[in-house]
Amino acid sequence: MKIHILAISGTMTTPLAIALKKSGHTVTGSDQNHIYPPFSQILHRAHISINPKLDSISPDLVIIGSAYKKFKNTQAEFRFFQSRKIPYISATQYLATKLINKNSILVAGSYGKTTITAVLAWILTKSKFNPSYFIGGQFLNHFPSLKFAQSDWSIVEADESINGLDTQAKFLYYPVKYLVLTSSSWEHRDSYKSESENRLSFIKLIKRLPPDGILVYNSEDPSIKPLIKYAQCKCVGYSQYRHQHPFLFGHHNQNNLAACHILCTNLGISQKFFKTNLLGFKGIKRRLELISIVKNTYFYDDFAQSPHRIKVSLLALQKLHPGKTILAIFEAQASFLQYKSSLEKIADSFGPAAKVFLGKLSFTSDLPKSIRTTSLDYKFHLGAKLNYLPIYSDLNNSVLSSLNPGHVLVHFSSGGLTGLKTFKNIIKNYKFQPKADPPLVEKN
Repeated sequence: MKIHILAISGTMTTPLAIALKKSGHTVTGSDQNHIYPPFSQILHRAHISINPKLDSISPDLVIIGSAYKKFKNTQAEFRFFQSRKIPYISATQYLATKLINKNSILVAGSYGKTTITAVLAWILTKSKFNPSYFIGGQFLNHFPSLKFAQSDWSIVEADESINGLDTQAKFLYYPVKYLVLTSSSWEHRDSYKSESENRLSFIKLIKRLPPDGILVYNSEDPSIKPLIKYAQCKCVGYSQYRHQHPFLFGHHNQNNLAACHILCTNLGISQKFFKTNLLGFKGIKRRLELISIVKNTYFYDDFAQSPHRIKVSLLALQKLHPGKTILAIFEAQASFLQYKSSLEKIADSFGPAAKVFLGKLSFTSDLPKSIRTTSLDYKFHLGAKLNYLPIYSDLNNSVLSSLNPGHVLVHFSSGGLTGLKTFKNIIKNYKFQPKADPPLVEKN
């Protein structure tokens, strides 16, 4: 089958394109005029043509990625395919019908989804289950992010956002038998007008669990407790995994591993098998990923955007590197960070950081000034520790002048090539930065 994917550069659509090509389909795709790493590199290596002339392709099916509305060319192409009456389907619905199987495991919540989904995919792949799966990240084990398998099992990272062709939360399109729920915080403020609307989506998801299903929930998160009563199946809480992992460190990851362990135990996987095979799991790219150690200075890259995720990541680094000074580069790219109300807990979240270097704030939607975040809001919450540096060369220089041997630098970003390049340049420049001359001592 000839398949064309609109908005092909994305956490769902890029691995879907790779998996479809491996399955024997002819795959092309469209996106903005210039796409960036890592997706551009992944698609190039797979020899998938991007932005071909429309008269050169005649797809049997068009898959619509969630981000297609962001770009004029993909919007125009969507109208073109509609006018030609070419069948189309959203990427979400395609996974719901083609990847999800009878024994469907969904991992939902405001945080921890990618790590939990990846660990479950790793363990169940090592066992007899042979699941189909999708994670919204990249394995450091060189596993594919999306896989179609011949079995009754599937594992999907299930998001509550509503975008693209979606008319409801993404996770409500997916059949579910087993659900891991990490939290139900109101994070996607562009999808839900109120906290109650957000909560209702999670209630609908829980209600869809069959009587022979299982709800594995985070007993440490207070937002979940009022929702448990809506489940008509077995409910099991989780807290902390007892054993340390070499790559998944920090309280939040012990929490994530506990979720995986509880579900695997309920699926009949022995504790010995789980523990033994877990040791081979190397982690997820951009989830507190150690990028480099230079002059006893540690450089980490992390995907965190919400105050909660930032806080748990910094606390994990503080515990791993006791007594060391932690500096943070923060690129506020998540859509919910455009709202002033999203910063209520930002001061507490950056508590362990001695300095915060805030990159350029940009906006993808027109919001009234009364509710739109500005650098002054960050300054109000973070005070003297904040350095707002919208010009990346200034950010580079400011960070370099603040770094010393023994420090820890973490880069928080959910995307954007310029910021990532700047972070890599900081590491490179720091490596070759000459040592400061010792102070002159006057002889008596």
